[in-house]
Amino acid sequence: MAAAHGGFSLRPALWPLAIAYGGVAAVRNWLFATRRRQVHRLPVPVVSVGNLTVGGTGKTPTVAWLCALAQQQGRRPGVLARGYGRAPGAALNDEGVMLQRRLPWLLQEQHPDRVAAGHRLVSKGANFIVLDDGFQHRRLHRDVDLVCVDARLPFGNGLCLPAGDLREFRSGLRRASLVLLTRGGALEPDELQRRLQRVRSLVDATTGVYAADHAASEFVERPSGLSVPLQAVQGQPCVLLSAIARPQSFRDSIERLGGVVAREFRHRDHHRFTASEVQAAATAAAAAGAWLVTTEKDDARIDLPTPRLVLRIELRFLGGEPPLCEVLL
Repeated sequence: MAAAHGGFSLRPALWPLAIAYGGVAAVRNWLFATRRRQVHRLPVPVVSVGNLTVGGTGKTPTVAWLCALAQQQGRRPGVLARGYGRAPGAALNDEGVMLQRRLPWLLQEQHPDRVAAGHRLVSKGANFIVLDDGFQHRRLHRDVDLVCVDARLPFGNGLCLPAGDLREFRSGLRRASLVLLTRGGALEPDELQRRLQRVRSLVDATTGVYAADHAASEFVERPSGLSVPLQAVQGQPCVLLSAIARPQSFRDSIERLGGVVAREFRHRDHHRFTASEVQAAATAAAAAGAWLVTTEKDDARIDLPTPRLVLRIELRFLGGEPPLCEVLL
């Protein structure tokens, strides 16, 4: 029988594969660190936003915060991403569409060759580039490595793929310039401080470690685009439609706002909704006299006039924010 640890099922047969996976990642990192494999530089500052684990750790709200901050300081930011899950022929995937709707002035490029795409961003006028999901993408030099770690379960069961969630050994965190413990609001203050100290023990003394939460800021009504206050769902039945890595966090957010979850329609992460799937959720909402509610990321994949509320999430720091010099150079 598989043993349980940290909420994960441990399969002893997969441990050797996990060690091999982490070992390959470590060798690859060593090759880049010793310049045995070429690292390419862009002529503008590059800040990477990444993580150690698969699944959602809150990179997209972090990218949005960083781009807005750069724009406020007179920079012209651009986001560089691989474009995972992008529909055939589309310029942007769902995260890219979400960012574009929130930040219409944002420059973006999505392509597996992020070196070439980065040069295209510079030619468009970007003078500050955010490399989305870039911690393991070592071909492109970055001036800052910002790593997002989910405060609730920082390293999963501590094992690499396929036995766990880690993309590389935890020791890789020492490459980070700055670590952001996300979703820290789900923890009691004392527990959050313990986890901050745990992460600080894994990084260099000069690496800043900060706690943040993903705070709901408003709803956006579709298709009108009007802003709706968070109080609108208090005491109201809601039908949830999502296709994200951690759907439970979406449900938790609605329930914290006082919404009563009548039904949920959950799909795998990055699932592309069909018209019939959206209609099924809308029909269930109408039958229950409920709001149809979805996430901002999921809404980027719904190109239909179906009435719905879209929950917008902003990054909110718990305690001090990173100094501008740490993230904007």
